[in-house]
Amino acid sequence: MQITVYGATGTFGGHLVSQLRDRGHTVIAAHRGSGVDTVTGEGVAEAADGSDVLVDCVNRMTMNARRAVDFFSRSSRSIALAAADRPNASLVCLSIAFRPEVGESKLLGYYRAKAMQERIYRRLVPADQLLMFRSAQWFELVDSMTITAGPLRIVPKMRVRALAAAEAARMMAEAIDAGEHGTIEVAGPEITDFSKIAERLADERARAAGEAKAPMVIGVPVPGPTAGDGLIPDSPRLSELSLDDWLGTL
Repeated sequence: MQITVYGATGTFGGHLVSQLRDRGHTVIAAHRGSGVDTVTGEGVAEAADGSDVLVDCVNRMTMNARRAVDFFSRSSRSIALAAADRPNASLVCLSIAFRPEVGESKLLGYYRAKAMQERIYRRLVPADQLLMFRSAQWFELVDSMTITAGPLRIVPKMRVRALAAAEAARMMAEAIDAGEHGTIEVAGPEITDFSKIAERLADERARAAGEAKAPMVIGVPVPGPTAGDGLIPDSPRLSELSLDDWLGTL
């Protein structure tokens, strides 16, 4: 198959492109560097020409609700319009596994925008052409959520069932190969929180660098549903790669 991956150079998109090519697919890697801007719509339709599957892996990390909603609404609509012009093509959206109360929280602008993105795709793309791939958080996100203050590392204390981004990409590639539609949720084998993952990551990096002591990690409670089970999917497909396994690959 020919598959267009929008956001092909991101944390997830890069892994997915490799997975799909390893499986023998022709992949159109669409990103700003290749002249494709899903927010403005530039190059989006052209990148979809001839493809059997369009994959939306485009992302912008921000908890500012206005910016997040603007980004995801524009981006998803431009990709949905490209799909509408190709009625035989399937569309796969990378989303996040979260419960409804997270997407409704006024404190969590990013998740509100992702909930809106899902609604846009469900409204504009026929159900038999759409796969909503909802992944739990990735181990790799810890760095982007960490604030460094001298010897301290400050990390949100959020309960997660995290997995490696490469594992999530592998599971999406399998679903694309199988021609699946509907909704799939994927997660890792263990429930923990971001601060614990950050502690383990800091310890591993200190050990690898020969340092006697790792930076101190402080977990800061986040108010709202992410402090409970708001980010824990009910019945996900599970990766077998544990945090220990992933740390061993660094």
